[in-house]
Amino acid sequence: MSVPISRKRTGSNPNPKGSDPPSWLFGKLLQEASELKEAIRLERVRNADTDLSTVGQHEPDISVLNPVMNVKSRKTLKGNQGKILHFSWSADRKHIVMGGQEGHAVVWNAFLANKEYLVKTSSPWVTTCSYAPSTTLVACGGLDNQCTVYKLEGHVSSANSSAMTRISEPQKVVAQHNKYITYCSFLQSDQQLLSASADSTCALWDVEKKDPVQKFLGHKMEVMGLSINPKDPFSIFASGGADRQVCVWDVRSGECVMKFGHDSDVNAVRFFPTGDSVCSATLDGSLHLFDLRADQQVKFYTKPSIIFGATSLDFSKSGKLLFAGYDDYSIRVWDVLKGKQLTLWLNHQDRVTHVEMSPDGMALASSSWDETIRIWA
Repeated sequence: MSVPISRKRTGSNPNPKGSDPPSWLFGKLLQEASELKEAIRLERVRNADTDLSTVGQHEPDISVLNPVMNVKSRKTLKGNQGKILHFSWSADRKHIVMGGQEGHAVVWNAFLANKEYLVKTSSPWVTTCSYAPSTTLVACGGLDNQCTVYKLEGHVSSANSSAMTRISEPQKVVAQHNKYITYCSFLQSDQQLLSASADSTCALWDVEKKDPVQKFLGHKMEVMGLSINPKDPFSIFASGGADRQVCVWDVRSGECVMKFGHDSDVNAVRFFPTGDSVCSATLDGSLHLFDLRADQQVKFYTKPSIIFGATSLDFSKSGKLLFAGYDDYSIRVWDVLKGKQLTLWLNHQDRVTHVEMSPDGMALASSSWDETIRIWA
């Protein structure tokens, strides 16, 4: 009996599973990637019809009589134990919650310069804290890899009262990461909390649930800062990290929709008041402003004399001024449009860790390793 001769089947897969793809396919993919990069470059060039320097060249300089030139440190919140790492204003513009060494978070009445609450956390260091919009809750994150929510109750404010209400029992442990928490912020709701961690992730949490509502994966190293878009807080936020990237995230999909690279680690990010731009503070001391519509940098702020890192930043309510804290104990005020440094404040005695404008835009607060918070107005 003869054995039938096997015949090659027509239409068979030229690249069976497990074999290497043909070299021509690599070439085609590389060509497509190159064409896409060029298309993106041309689109950016088309959108870059001008820059802030050109727009601002006909605008008058900020006068020496401008109120910002006469801003002074009006109050100093003293008596904190250890270095202060972070703080947050309350929505009522009267209170500040701060965290730092010794595992304590302290709620201050910024008007009276009185301590109202002392929150004892489970973390040896409180690295970040946030006031809830209702002003009845505060969230604290630290080296224990979790973010905990505490309820503020039982204290009556008085100009003559120096007694503090002590809180040690948390209402809820909300966020749990694999490494320490670097930043947390309520998402303009008492029910949702956004967190960032040294495990290179960000996460959105519901305070009533154990698991995250959404995880955001895109950074390759520690995420150092977050900023929620003021015009679309439930849809967009930005993050900056030690991988030298600023990522802009879609909250609903969990996808990074934009990414901006830097030459140095990103220590902090902050959205412009209109929500159309985001600014970063970096380890090399420079500040970078990116326009989301043009998908590129439109301005940077630095001077040859700045040799220390920028740790934090915030905009004035109008968006005309940019405040930044630095490792050299200074706070610098920049003209956003022209990119010029307007003034320099040197009242702190150690590294400035955080600067934040009050919700009404009438005062700026700054914290430092010198164990103080200063109120500027």
